[in-house]
Amino acid sequence: MSNDLEFHNSWLGGEKLEAVKFLHNDYVHVISAKYFGEQGTVVSIVKIEPNPSYIVETESGKDIEVKESEIANVNN
Repeated sequence: MSNDLEFHNSWLGGEKLEAVKFLHNDYVHVISAKYFGEQGTVVSIVKIEPNPSYIVETESGKDIEVKESEIANVNN
């Protein structure tokens, strides 16, 4: 099993990992860039370094790819 797959599976299982800020199913809003103002749930990690990217399923039902620096937890 590759390290990337192990990392992703651990993350999907809810494990907090140092390399990324957000957890699977975190509810976030987009604070900058193309999708500014969108809100939704983090459903996947696309890449880890240098700036992690995630897939967020928005309230309108579309999947968007955003960088970690472009999103924030709704509850924060």
